[in-house]
Amino acid sequence: MRNHVTAILQSKPQTTKLATCIAAALVSPWLSANTGQHDQASDSVTTLDTIVVIGEKTERSIYETASSVKVFDESTIDSTPGATEVADLITLAPNVVDSGVGNSMPSVRGIDGSGPSVGGLASFAGTSTRLNLSIDGRSLTYSEIAFGPRSLWDVDQVEVHLGPQSYIQGQNASAGAIVIKTMDPSHDFEVKARAGYGQHDYTQTSAMINAPIISDQLAFRLSVDRQSRNSHLDLESYNPAGDSREFRTTTARAKLLLEPSAIADFKTMLTFDYSDTRAPQSENEIGAAFPAKRPVYETGSRNVIWDIDWQFADAWTFENSVVYSQSKAERITDPTGWRADFITEGTEMHIEPLLRYNAADNRLTALLGARYYRSKQDDLFTNTRGESPMDGKSETKSAFAEATYAIIPEVEVTLAGRFERENKQREVDMFKLDYDETETVFLPKFDIAFRPDSRQTYGFNIAKGYNSGGAGVSFHAARQGPMKPYAFETESVWNYELYTRHGLNDGKIELTSNVFYNDYEDMQIQQNLADGYVAVQNLDSASTYGAELGARWLPSYQLELFTNLGLLKTRYKQAKAAGGDSKELPRAPALTANMGALYAITDNLEVSGNAQYIGKYYSDLENSDNQEIKPYWIANMQLSYLFENGRASLYATNLFDSDKRTLVSHHTAVDQPIKQAPRSIGANLELFF
Repeated sequence: MRNHVTAILQSKPQTTKLATCIAAALVSPWLSANTGQHDQASDSVTTLDTIVVIGEKTERSIYETASSVKVFDESTIDSTPGATEVADLITLAPNVVDSGVGNSMPSVRGIDGSGPSVGGLASFAGTSTRLNLSIDGRSLTYSEIAFGPRSLWDVDQVEVHLGPQSYIQGQNASAGAIVIKTMDPSHDFEVKARAGYGQHDYTQTSAMINAPIISDQLAFRLSVDRQSRNSHLDLESYNPAGDSREFRTTTARAKLLLEPSAIADFKTMLTFDYSDTRAPQSENEIGAAFPAKRPVYETGSRNVIWDIDWQFADAWTFENSVVYSQSKAERITDPTGWRADFITEGTEMHIEPLLRYNAADNRLTALLGARYYRSKQDDLFTNTRGESPMDGKSETKSAFAEATYAIIPEVEVTLAGRFERENKQREVDMFKLDYDETETVFLPKFDIAFRPDSRQTYGFNIAKGYNSGGAGVSFHAARQGPMKPYAFETESVWNYELYTRHGLNDGKIELTSNVFYNDYEDMQIQQNLADGYVAVQNLDSASTYGAELGARWLPSYQLELFTNLGLLKTRYKQAKAAGGDSKELPRAPALTANMGALYAITDNLEVSGNAQYIGKYYSDLENSDNQEIKPYWIANMQLSYLFENGRASLYATNLFDSDKRTLVSHHTAVDQPIKQAPRSIGANLELFF
């Protein structure tokens, strides 16, 4: 919870994250946004709270964390203008590009988070994402991430980890990971409610209740959120989709926490999670390739999560997580046009026990774990020619360990590794695809850190990531041939990073930096083949290198500032048949930057804002001039009034109504790009008791 100034800090969670553009500095992207308690008698004691990172299965301060990570706590989320879903936060991390509503997930360090393919090709192939998005330990599917539940209501913390996270997250994390932790039950009675309204028919209705059942032993928390809006495009209604402009998200979550007094240091929690969403497949400008009767995606999931945490001895802690999920995603298209409906129904389960060790002298900490994951999905593709059933299965067994040892008090060495065995099956009878392959990988990590004091760190690490191979069905780009099967190999990456962390000026300044080089082998890329078909292939080589620098600064107890800078260079080599030239990866700008501030005007009134810059990049692998995206800015602002039992905010996103292009989805649709969403002005009122 943030506290930076007088009464504003004493209210509730209303703080934000911030830091200052300490200009040149070497710093990185993971600034959270808390601030330390302010003693009104003396400004000199005002400090930034230390950011705590939880997304690597071990709780660490930012000074102990090697990963390039941006952290948003509850108060940061509250003070980020118009932040209601994850997409409103992630572009505040450097070297991240979010092109808007469409098939493509955000790119991280120039690597497409969607995986090697998007849209229909991804559905046919059952390919894995490269950007892992998890909520309370459950990883979402491609359709859920692209079109599904990402609400920020009743969320405790969001972390955006940049670079390969495979050694700790496992599959589907070779580009990075977004880790979302929602609020757990407490043993106090609490009620919250929110109502929001804005342009484009935006509405939000949310509620939360937390209550003890047995004092200090049993408590529950129930939260519900519903958000809806209409696209700014003049999309049309049609049967059976209805209004294709409509965005709608409903999430509900119930948690039951048990901390029995009869068992010391033991707690267990049961979580029930429900989501139901609807959205147009994209917000490309209307045209021949992207008609007004836009395909609609509807997704839903039902999830049960059981967590155990037991410190059974002074140095030993046992944890276990069991997740079971049922999900459905449906693509609805116009039956009078080019019909291409797709339904996916699937189940997933995983179990992950962990054993932690922390020596009494704190010189050695260790983590040992295992994970079993199983999924099954049944797909049905329907077009004017009929129905094509497909199915897929995946089973993964893995074991992982991490140990950190202080050679001397100032120097720590970390060794980690993950052994993973994955079996993937994909079957499409109509197109003669029958894929059944098992892969075994070992993912090591090495880190060495020098910490002259608790707020100074210099380090270096090496880690390996991967994205498993697979198979799918390719289609002809001009629809002039039948679909046909294909397969592709596993992608791997070695990640090398130098990093620094600095807490300066009595805790009023925080600087972070990560300098990285990523070397890819057999990178998976969606390609247009010479015969007109579209399929996933493996590149011989690709590399990315750059830096993420960040700073946050508390110049006075009334003002917090932050800035982040991303530098990036990417390169891959085309196949000889395509010319053999070196090209940039798509959506990989050389420069990204953002800055922001939170200012407490009075004890009850605060204003916050941020501005983001995205440099030039290409939409396609070929680096075509007509698919080049020019640099663009976006600015957002919010004014909030805090009172004893609530918070009222007025916000504007895309304050200057910029309408620059962010993505050209295909070379035949250069005149139908995705553009920045128009300015949106809205207000919300939150009450808590």
